[in-house]
Amino acid sequence: MDIRECDLRKEFRKDFYRHDYLSRFKIASKKADMSAIIPTHNRCPFDKKSENYKYNPLSVCITALLLQKSPISEIVVIDDASSDNTKEVVKELAKEAYATKGIEIKYILNDEKKGSSIARNIGAKHASGKYLFFLDDDCIPTPYLSFISMIVIKKLEETDKNFAVLVLPVYDRASYPQKALSIDDLTRSFFKRGVKSACFNSVPAEYLNLRNKFLNKTLKILKPIQVYQTWGHFIIDRDKYLDVGGFPDFATWPNKAGEEQEFACRLIENAYTLYYLPGTKASSYHGAYGAKIGEFKGDDWLAEATNEKLSLVRFSKLCNSGISSGNRVNVQDFFYSKIIAAFCIIYKRNIKEAINYAKKSYQEFVVENKPTWYAGYAKDPIDSRDKREEIWHRAINDGLNLLFETEKKKLNKIEGFIESLRTKGRLDEEERKNKIKRILEEIYQE
Repeated sequence: MDIRECDLRKEFRKDFYRHDYLSRFKIASKKADMSAIIPTHNRCPFDKKSENYKYNPLSVCITALLLQKSPISEIVVIDDASSDNTKEVVKELAKEAYATKGIEIKYILNDEKKGSSIARNIGAKHASGKYLFFLDDDCIPTPYLSFISMIVIKKLEETDKNFAVLVLPVYDRASYPQKALSIDDLTRSFFKRGVKSACFNSVPAEYLNLRNKFLNKTLKILKPIQVYQTWGHFIIDRDKYLDVGGFPDFATWPNKAGEEQEFACRLIENAYTLYYLPGTKASSYHGAYGAKIGEFKGDDWLAEATNEKLSLVRFSKLCNSGISSGNRVNVQDFFYSKIIAAFCIIYKRNIKEAINYAKKSYQEFVVENKPTWYAGYAKDPIDSRDKREEIWHRAINDGLNLLFETEKKKLNKIEGFIESLRTKGRLDEEERKNKIKRILEEIYQE
């Protein structure tokens, strides 16, 4: 749904959208039983001598978590084999966090790069909070995020016994959403009709004019919407996270694309529900470090919250000129990952839709080279059809091989289980015969 940017700006200048709207209320600073989990890889490029030291993306992320009006219980950082200043930055922040806020920062270092999916699972194992807040290392949460989230979570736990995940907004280099989508588009399951359209960088278009849109009228907290996928920016009950086995470890492609979609499928298939909370007060700014997607848009709430010690404007410029790090990959690997991830996830649920996705992606990416395929962070077009054809074929073929190997392993496990039952059955039968034989011998002796 197309809505002019000026109209969105006008909407988000309304008083209750401000990050500090709740400052007029008496808010109890009760600690939230929540662990923030941050997988990271090479997001601390600036050393102590650099004037940008405090603008290391991971450092800004942790600083914002320590500014939460409802303090979180701990921060878990999983260093996925970084080769920069990550360890030193985290150790320094850990001392400060414990001394000034009484908040522990746990630091876990992987000896080799395992990817964010496995890193998140490692973080969850080390977390002690009842709720897990997953976010990227270049996300900057607004000060009332934990406070508002817990109000919404407690309400949803009362009204929906299957509730598991609260997905939170995350805005790319902005303090408010840059687009409006219909609720139908926001809630559409990504594996239906080969479409993946849910975008939590947006606001429900219906909410722009809807009067009855508040879960809490006093605090002006918007009603959450049930959705069917999640990004890596959400809060979940730890037990429910573990119940579905956490994030997948099957992704062998470069940037682990699709791990959040696979995780959402696991939740839904286990009858859990997911909700998206629109609005800016419980959102995060996303720096997209290393991606050239332009300058900051909106109000610099971080400058206000830190008395000008940090600024989203300056941070955005550093992110725009940053080096490639984290899961960022080149444009060819980006499309390869996008195609193989979607194909594999859809295939595991619906083979017919996987075939439809393959056809659709071939037409739109290979044949037409549609601009919509370059939305997000892949700005450089691939002009050569032969190159696009090669990427597409490699992705689909590798996907089929991966699925075949996975199914073969499953069959081997099933066959092993069946054989163990047969073996147990034979042993039980032998034991029965031996028991009868012993009884007969005892009778004979008597």
